Amino acid sequence: MGGEQTINLGDYTKADWTLLLHDRVITRFTTHEGTKLTIGRSEEADISIDNTAISRLHAALELKGGIHFLTDLGSTNGTTVNGERISGTVPVTEKDTITIGKFRLMPEHVAGEQASKSYSTAMDIDDQTVFVSAATRQPLREQAQQASQADHKLVVIDGEAEPKELSLKGKSSVKIGKDPASDVVIGGFLVARAQCFVVSKKDRFFIVPQSSWAATKLNEVSIKNEHLLRKGDTIEIRSVKLRFE
Repeated sequence: MGGEQTINLGDYTKADWTLLLHDRVITRFTTHEGTKLTIGRSEEADISIDNTAISRLHAALELKGGIHFLTDLGSTNGTTVNGERISGTVPVTEKDTITIGKFRLMPEHVAGEQASKSYSTAMDIDDQTVFVSAATRQPLREQAQQASQADHKLVVIDGEAEPKELSLKGKSSVKIGKDPASDVVIGGFLVARAQCFVVSKKDRFFIVPQSSWAATKLNEVSIKNEHLLRKGDTIEIRSVKLRFE
């Protein structure tokens, strides 16, 4: 009896996880027995990641009977386990290499020194991610709150796009394009999956066009670089027109 190890039941009822990008900590969270956590770009997700590589509801992680189960929720950029893209639900262990979009998901004790001590807030444009340290994280949140006070919105005034109206309140980035996971979905020949982004910087919004066969126009002029948006400006993509209000 003296040689037997004591089993800690707590080890089977919860687990700590770390989500990393390029060895930088994006967030940490804990799973508990019998609960399922969703990971995604939407504010409705349990673990919300502000990054365009992540779908609105990208994946889910559930701890059931002491075993973790990972589910891809029909994401655009996929969820992989040991390099294999999964569909549906699969069991995972701490020995598995898990990626969600381009983020690595690891048990906290495995992440160890691989994770930088600085937290990062990610906003992705054309696969470039901007990081800020934990020390500057709170001021950026305050800036986002200030920017949201104006409660700007995008309104479809011509053509077919969904939704017809989108509030920008509290949003740091909005994706517009053919990708079904876009915040504003626009169909049509030559429209890119990510046609452009509308992003907030401090108390102002900017439009950032992406590479596409279809032109992105601001007030009827084709643009290829970032431009400040002013109330009443129109964004035109093929037959669709949106007004910034």
